[in-house]
Amino acid sequence: MNVHKISENVLSLGASDPHLQYFDKLMPTPYGTTYNSFIVRGEEKVALLDPVQTDSIHQLLSNLAAAGVDHIDYILSLHTEQDHSGSTELLLQRFPEAKLVGSPKVAEFIEIHLNIPAGEVQLIEEGEALDLGGLSLISVPIPFAHWPDNTMYWLEEEKILFSSDLYGSHYAPPPHKAADPDIQLEATRSYFAEIMMPTSKQVARHVAKTRELNPEIICPAHGPMWLDPDTVLSLYEYFVAEKVERRVVMPVVSMHDSSRTMAYYLAKRLEELEIPVNIHHLDDPNRDLRVSMGEVIEDTVDASCLIMAAPTVLVGPHPSAGALALLINAFKPGLKQIGLIGSFGWGSQIEKRFYSLLPQIKAEKLDTLLVKGLPKEEDYKLLDDYAEMVKEKLMSLSDEEVY
Repeated sequence: MNVHKISENVLSLGASDPHLQYFDKLMPTPYGTTYNSFIVRGEEKVALLDPVQTDSIHQLLSNLAAAGVDHIDYILSLHTEQDHSGSTELLLQRFPEAKLVGSPKVAEFIEIHLNIPAGEVQLIEEGEALDLGGLSLISVPIPFAHWPDNTMYWLEEEKILFSSDLYGSHYAPPPHKAADPDIQLEATRSYFAEIMMPTSKQVARHVAKTRELNPEIICPAHGPMWLDPDTVLSLYEYFVAEKVERRVVMPVVSMHDSSRTMAYYLAKRLEELEIPVNIHHLDDPNRDLRVSMGEVIEDTVDASCLIMAAPTVLVGPHPSAGALALLINAFKPGLKQIGLIGSFGWGSQIEKRFYSLLPQIKAEKLDTLLVKGLPKEEDYKLLDDYAEMVKEKLMSLSDEEVY
């Protein structure tokens, strides 16, 4: 990642990891990611915002040298998760004159995650300004825009917002090219689904706060900057509106084609009833399960209904369906309905065990449709009725609930 001049006083000089395949060993990152770091130069003081993760410190140090930064007064930690703060101690060793600055929650967490004593952090309270001489960085805590310690900093004189994880994307553009806007939007949706959707109610308040600040540039902790903030703010306002589209997300796993046959038939009938269906195969032998599950999670950002199609394995759900249920429960999409269909061989407790993995999902549970063995003529009739029932449920949503 090269040094990028944002303004006369602000530089972007973090690290790029274009070959990262899975963030946190879980989230697919087909476009890699960046660990963004920024320098703000006042007339008297120099501040660095967000050290990068430990294995990227060489990129940050190289960029600091290339930018002629040989002195840092303040190192601001916006969030203590290691991809943002991992290099803090190494950076303090390189710049021993620097003072570590953070919110009270950052101070608490930095001792937990980096073993840096909380007492070594110069505390900055909400609304307090760090004076750099002619420029001031104002602390704007955004708790649960991912973690409790996430903090934005507002450079009011230049209307630049350093937004921490908020408005980020896992996207590392090639160093010789500008960011592709379509890829940035795609990566932003995925990022929202996996980072922000679990706390979308809190995120909605932080988006409203950002609108009040009215920044001209937003600098997130991951991915490209937003030079037209209205683009990402409008996108986030759509995501947090608690509305859905009348459509079905249908993850499918099948061992002997019975559950797949049911899923395909139901999807065809729903499409004939003008209900869009997106099928996601959890059993594709050529794809890592994390990729397929990530696509399901992203698809649920604005979908009204999810119907899991899965077989019974030892009286419970197929492990792929169980893993997906755990993720759905963690990411908490705003689904209005959730259903389960599938096949079993001799006995099943799949319904009980599947829904036991979803205690945080408040969506209406549709009737479960299970077939013993291969579906027969009477089972297809049941699937016809099921399609009609799903359409009726979706069409009964009020105008206030749908886009």
